[in-house]
Amino acid sequence: MITLNGFEKRTKAKKAAIIDAARELFTARGIQGVSISEIAERANVSQVSIYNYFGDKNSLAKEAFLSFIEQAISKFELILEGDAPFAEKLELIMQDKSDMVKQVALSHFDELALGDKVLLTVLGEAVMDKVTVLYQSFIEMGKKEGAINPAISTEAAMSYLMMTMSIFERPDFLTTSDDYKLGMIELFLYGLVGHRD
Repeated sequence: MITLNGFEKRTKAKKAAIIDAARELFTARGIQGVSISEIAERANVSQVSIYNYFGDKNSLAKEAFLSFIEQAISKFELILEGDAPFAEKLELIMQDKSDMVKQVALSHFDELALGDKVLLTVLGEAVMDKVTVLYQSFIEMGKKEGAINPAISTEAAMSYLMMTMSIFERPDFLTTSDDYKLGMIELFLYGLVGHRD
């Protein structure tokens, strides 16, 4: 096991504080609406430290975006590990996912990601394995509690889940009516003919 010395610990803590401050400010006001000096003040570091660690605001925004996604996945994992019934966990995850899409749209992280092929690759590699394990756990839990038909293979359920989730991730999903959103959630949960016993 590698042990960090005092300097390395302080450096790691500073970087984490900068990323946390940037993520909070970017999701509240957008990347362009936040200055390096504000991030430095929030993180209680010098502006020079930010430039030394990250180079520029765009590079910091990429790190903050990755941190934002990883934080969201950790939150989903906590929901799945909780004691609530499956249907309640699903509603909590759907609500959190909706909130996350709103925050990404407000912060313009989506524009940053879509315009950066390297970031998309890094994001895919960093997150996809975790997301796959999370979805598989979610499906197995649903089968165990009788909320998902156990006759449906996990592979088929995964494909359905990924396909459906892509609809909720579209930026224009937020601009649809409440009836549309509720209808999509109902379709996601029960399909066209309801739950089959």
